[in-house]
Amino acid sequence: MATMSIGKATLSASIMKRLLPCLALVLFAGVPFVPGQQQPAPAKLLIAFSSYRDRPKHPNIYFYEHDGVANGKIVGQVGTPRTIASADAQPSLSHDGQFCFFTHEVENKTSRIYCWDLKQQKLVDLANINNSPNAQMGPSVSGDGNRIAFTAWNRPGANGWHVYLFDKASTKFTDLPGLNDPVAADRMAALSGNGRFLAFASNRKGGAGLTDLYLYDCDEKKLLATPELNSKLSELEPSLNHDGNLIAFASERPGGLGGRDICLFNRTLGKLVPLPGLNSADHEFSPALSPDGRFIAFVSERLEGEGQRDIYLYDRQTSKLLPTPGLNSKTEDFDPCVIVLK
Repeated sequence: MATMSIGKATLSASIMKRLLPCLALVLFAGVPFVPGQQQPAPAKLLIAFSSYRDRPKHPNIYFYEHDGVANGKIVGQVGTPRTIASADAQPSLSHDGQFCFFTHEVENKTSRIYCWDLKQQKLVDLANINNSPNAQMGPSVSGDGNRIAFTAWNRPGANGWHVYLFDKASTKFTDLPGLNDPVAADRMAALSGNGRFLAFASNRKGGAGLTDLYLYDCDEKKLLATPELNSKLSELEPSLNHDGNLIAFASERPGGLGGRDICLFNRTLGKLVPLPGLNSADHEFSPALSPDGRFIAFVSERLEGEGQRDIYLYDRQTSKLLPTPGLNSKTEDFDPCVIVLK
């Protein structure tokens, strides 16, 4: 039988033939697509987003399924009562696709954190989370749907905008010592899928620029150093993958294609990861990372879109924007969140 030698080990050619595809998967996992390579496997995606398509003044949240290649369709929407002037925005999905947490606001009243059960088609009671007379908004949920990070204005005992973490199972808030700055605005909370890391934007003193991103370890109860993350301008709207190693965000830093651009930071490498073909000369913002870090849904104001603001879907493995038929409307579509359905 023919053999092949690797160092001191000797393997049969037939065994090596079976091993090579597995070795390739290990070696090239997460590496962008190169022409000539085998195409990556498609993935079924669920995108939650906000849109004015049905009402010109008050957005609602819609759900869009995509095959990970070129086809998709609207499959539902949040069913809050439409008889009153209410707005639903800023959705965040549990990773099983069952729960959608979002900001609900009735006209002339303060915003609240709501949850919609996609399977049961009903609202879920979130006991104690809205126990403040003031605005609460922008939820970001852990993959299991239990931890909910959000931004709130003047909660009892606090002053200004701050970030909070709520445990749905215990119906209690989690103490996060050292996270919020008492004299700064801490906003735009983003939770990793495993619920451990919380990213947020702040204008606190001592930062690198006008507004910086910070990362907090909710298990170790401390801020983590990310010295290469921020620039002298503004970094906003963070989004984390499942393990919190990747941070997508919007930035005005120099070197972009124009206006505000989408950036991706790899904590392990300590540097930005290239996103060829994603940004344009117009504004890009509101990035949403899929839990596996492969896909980025984002908003752009580029002229070739369907409306004033549109949602785009980028595949990092192919370095391409994917077609999304039926996703955007002639009005405004924004606030995307994307997960991979099993």
